[in-house]
Amino acid sequence: MNIKKIIHGVLLVLGLSVMGLLFYYAIWLITDEEFREMIRYGWPWNSWMVLMDYLFCCLITTVVTLYYWRSRERTERERDKFRLQALENQLSPHFVFNNFSILADLIEVDPKKASAYLMNLSKVYRYTLSHLDHNTVTLQEELEFLRQYLALLQQRFGEGIQVKIADDVATTNGKIPPAALQMLIENAIKHNEHTQARPLIIHVTTEGSNISVSNKKQPITTAESTNVGQHNIAERYRLLTRKKVVIHDSQDEYCVTIPLIPIER
Repeated sequence: MNIKKIIHGVLLVLGLSVMGLLFYYAIWLITDEEFREMIRYGWPWNSWMVLMDYLFCCLITTVVTLYYWRSRERTERERDKFRLQALENQLSPHFVFNNFSILADLIEVDPKKASAYLMNLSKVYRYTLSHLDHNTVTLQEELEFLRQYLALLQQRFGEGIQVKIADDVATTNGKIPPAALQMLIENAIKHNEHTQARPLIIHVTTEGSNISVSNKKQPITTAESTNVGQHNIAERYRLLTRKKVVIHDSQDEYCVTIPLIPIER
């Protein structure tokens, strides 16, 4: 809890306590004839007694306010948990749909390559099923998954897709939402031309506590964007941390930077 939130809470309790004390005296004045009679001859209590009444109101207000805040935070955590689960569940069909589309194309073009692709896809999907129930995974786990995914890309596109992962990425500590890097690479492939003659080169780099996925633009004008992957990543980060996903979209380059979530000791 930060200082600003604490100050806001204290001021709220003090203000509500004043209102509560005035309401208490007002009800007493309305319902108690003896009290009304006493008021006619002046205020019946000294300042010390009023202060004690006020402190009692502060105590009651603090208890009620804390209960309300705790209940609200618990409700918000549960709500965010369900939202996060829904986003994670969205990844599996998204991943399957894209790769089955590729597999369908391969079956027509090269059945043997399609068979090998299917075997590798089953390994990747096994990882997907076992990790997408986690809110976060370590960067090293994500990189291992990414290497398996890149093997699929190599089978499908050969040197038309080149993903260059900087050496220091593997030694960087932190966590990210599962399949975050894979989805960013997948989006780059979806929206950019990639051929043997004009390969798409995607760079995965690190700077401080951030990981960036960038590529020079080679846009495919016919590509339709649903923004499922990018929105999914941004929304999962919003639910997991205050750190933001940063998108840099220039004329020549597209770069998405995602923050690393610290590993709790």
